[in-house]
Amino acid sequence: MIVLGAVLPHPPVLLPEVGQGREHEARATLDAYAIVARRLCELDARRLIMISTHGIVTLNRFHILAESLSGNLSRFDSPGVTFGRDIDLDLTNAVVACAADADVPLTVATQWEESDHSLGVPMRLLGDAVPEQSAVVSISFRPPEEHLRFGEAIGAALARIKEPTAILASGDAVHTLLDASAYGHHRRADEVQQQYESALLAWEPPALCAIDEHLRREVDESVISSTLILMGALRGIDVNPHILASEHPWGVGYVTSLIEVS
Repeated sequence: MIVLGAVLPHPPVLLPEVGQGREHEARATLDAYAIVARRLCELDARRLIMISTHGIVTLNRFHILAESLSGNLSRFDSPGVTFGRDIDLDLTNAVVACAADADVPLTVATQWEESDHSLGVPMRLLGDAVPEQSAVVSISFRPPEEHLRFGEAIGAALARIKEPTAILASGDAVHTLLDASAYGHHRRADEVQQQYESALLAWEPPALCAIDEHLRREVDESVISSTLILMGALRGIDVNPHILASEHPWGVGYVTSLIEVS
């Protein structure tokens, strides 16, 4: 039973061990994370599935983890910042079965990218609100419509779970919003950022699918695919999306969204 969805940005600088004080420049995002954590606890979410954008990402297949998750942020000069969870095998097996029924190309992985900050940052910030056992899936480079279809298979699997379940889509939006960005500025960055936020609030998957994939690469966004999986998983369910925070202090769009389920 799905009780909640969310979109969560994942800049490592949000963690004090990495940010060294700079995290306060994204205060709205940190406050939004606290709201998501509180809602997970209030709804007693006992099962959780996380959608990763920096795990195993390949051209033609999605991936799901079947062994314990263990990682650290050594890539960001913080090897002491660790994260991990045991894998919810019941939920994982249900997703695998439903993906097979829907002919979605899904590979079961026994190892994951150790420095996957798209999982590590949300897990650290949400803390005890994340169940001790969780399921983990990744995006791919398949077309947008295929991400929706994978999400629908996940939704079918979650419908089999009786316990309150949440699904969290990790992803930073457009990376080229300011000249000061490490990725530079793109003249159409604001356009794509606004298209994303509008489609999210209106809960319109076709509007996200319609954003030109070449343009998505040019502005360097990495949230649309995971959001489409989330939308697919919640298809047919009455939802109420809220953007809790939208900011870009370092030129990267951080959108924290809570999707309440009726």
